[in-house]
Amino acid sequence: MQRRLTAGLVGLALLAASDAHARADMCGVVAHHLWSDIAPLPLREQTPLAELTATGMALPGGHGLTKPGQSIADALINDHAADEPLARTLRDLPPSEATRFGETDLWLLDRVDGTLGCHTAIVIAAPAGAPAHEVGLPEAPDPTQLCGLSAMAAVSIDGTPALWIEQSGAFSNSLAQSKLSLAVLTDGAFTPPCTLTVDYAIAEQATHAFCDGVDCVPLISTAEILAMRLGQGETADSLGAGAIRNDEDSAGYQRMVDLVSENKQQAELPTFGVALNTPYLSFADQVTFSLRLDDGRIYLARMGHAGFGWRQSADTLLALYRLHDDQIVPAASVYIGARRSGIIGISAQ
Repeated sequence: MQRRLTAGLVGLALLAASDAHARADMCGVVAHHLWSDIAPLPLREQTPLAELTATGMALPGGHGLTKPGQSIADALINDHAADEPLARTLRDLPPSEATRFGETDLWLLDRVDGTLGCHTAIVIAAPAGAPAHEVGLPEAPDPTQLCGLSAMAAVSIDGTPALWIEQSGAFSNSLAQSKLSLAVLTDGAFTPPCTLTVDYAIAEQATHAFCDGVDCVPLISTAEILAMRLGQGETADSLGAGAIRNDEDSAGYQRMVDLVSENKQQAELPTFGVALNTPYLSFADQVTFSLRLDDGRIYLARMGHAGFGWRQSADTLLALYRLHDDQIVPAASVYIGARRSGIIGISAQ
């Protein structure tokens, strides 16, 4: 894998020589670990926080604010004498999770609601012998920016507590990049957040294939290549180029196109009665094109990202149809899974 170092990262290998500087530049510290310790190896996890946690470089926040069976709101109101503004917030939007920033008196309170997974988060201080009260989030993020996150967490990076906000393609088909915001906790307050962008190489591999009268072995290779081409922005015209060679091919394929256009229902991947362990079986942003296989027959190919309602994933669906008794019937399908295979670039600001 060819690695490239983007602007803002040159010289980060020298950060380890200055612990004080590294702690002052949290994004530089994280970028250095990602580039030096993780990028040279195949990825084990699919998000930066999970990768750094697996290596022990990032530690999740601690728990223990509540007693067994006690809600977070009750613990703060009854046991920590929460001031009235905080008590009102806790009653209006009771948090479902509390994680501690290292060994400090500060806690991240969070709840996630709705199909978009929107976070309602506050940071509170619960010092011994004093009322619990709210501490402002760094730069008061727009609530709409706290939806569809991959992670919002209290963490310790090399022993330094920080707020980690990560978007790594949750609910979308974008796996090529992660965007992170990190705000260090110092003396009971957050420093202005820094940002980090991680770029990835993507590997696509078929995980399931179903064939009825079609040779599945070469089709799997074809499906993986087509998924890669679709991800690179090719259109239906280029994906289907060269398949139609005569008038007979054209007439049969055009009839399949007409039948597909008449069907207004959302298409799902045909699995021929086999249940897959995923709800992402609808075609999102689909394209259709002609495809000639080794058997010489022309099929109508339907291809798109795997969808579930309004959500999409980076996985790709391919289905082939043939014309039978003036109807299109499924002939084969392939589910192509997409994974991040390696880090190819990092930039910090």
